[in-house]
Amino acid sequence: MIQNKRGTTLPIAVGALAMALAGATVVHAADYPERAVTLVVPMAPGGPTDIVARMVQLKMGEKLGQTVVIDNRAGASGMIGINSVRRAPPDGYMLTVASATTHAISVNVYDKVAYDPIKDFSPVGGMVVAPGVLIASLKAAPGCKMSAFIDNLKKSKGNMQFGSSGTGTLAHMSGARFLAATNTEMLHVPYKGLSSAMNDMYAGQIDAVFDNVSSSLTHIKSGNVCALAVQSPTRLALLPDVPTYKELGYPQLNKPTWYGIVAPANTPKAVIVKLNEALNYALASEDVRTSLERLGLTAAPTTPEGFALQIKDEIALWKETTDGMKFEKIKN
Repeated sequence: MIQNKRGTTLPIAVGALAMALAGATVVHAADYPERAVTLVVPMAPGGPTDIVARMVQLKMGEKLGQTVVIDNRAGASGMIGINSVRRAPPDGYMLTVASATTHAISVNVYDKVAYDPIKDFSPVGGMVVAPGVLIASLKAAPGCKMSAFIDNLKKSKGNMQFGSSGTGTLAHMSGARFLAATNTEMLHVPYKGLSSAMNDMYAGQIDAVFDNVSSSLTHIKSGNVCALAVQSPTRLALLPDVPTYKELGYPQLNKPTWYGIVAPANTPKAVIVKLNEALNYALASEDVRTSLERLGLTAAPTTPEGFALQIKDEIALWKETTDGMKFEKIKN
């Protein structure tokens, strides 16, 4: 044992300090939350990630007894917002929305990712399952038929274009998977958000968008664009005339995406439990469920452990997908 000038044994002092810090963490977790909680949305306002976050925001705050504040930090396929939360203190006051894009696709399509989707976060829980939809302009898909759209793709020899919310996002990779499955070509045009891509499709600048039903339903209902296929086990009640990918002969494209919430790694377990309870409380609310159903979304509450397994499974699924496509990772 080494003693300092006052005769204190250093190992004991260090141990006492560790115990004190542990005690402080317990007290903090017991009192949590004492102020507003920030939920970072790593995508632009108005997109599917933002829509889902705002649906649970108020009810989560109601259960926690504190305001939940939405903070949009878009850019780099969601990696800017996600990385900012990775660096945040693990105290439960800064969370982020995790999705297939940020926590499964990015690590499989980018050469370098600044965070580890497993090691750098503590899963809070799943939020929703969200079916995707392929939308095309009336010109690109005469009669709103998938067969006509694919015929035009083959005739264009890569001159037609689809928009996404950014390189490496779910919208981009859904397009890449579609092109691989149909053996067609289309130029990818990245935007800062899907709303901008949709505006350009209306203007005739691009031909298609791979979106979520939740954010594209209004456009589809307007009749100004065509919904060609949905990612869903069965047809959606909201879009009864739109076939599933499986019906059209592409079962490999039929899996819907998901959204959930994560906190920085090492967030105290007691805090994670409170957050999970608040999230599941929000998802059980009749108001929230009704709002979700109106957009074709399904509440998908989980335990933190269940959501952790879901993320791991999705990473493996997208690795299998990109390997099968022989996708060359994007240099960043």
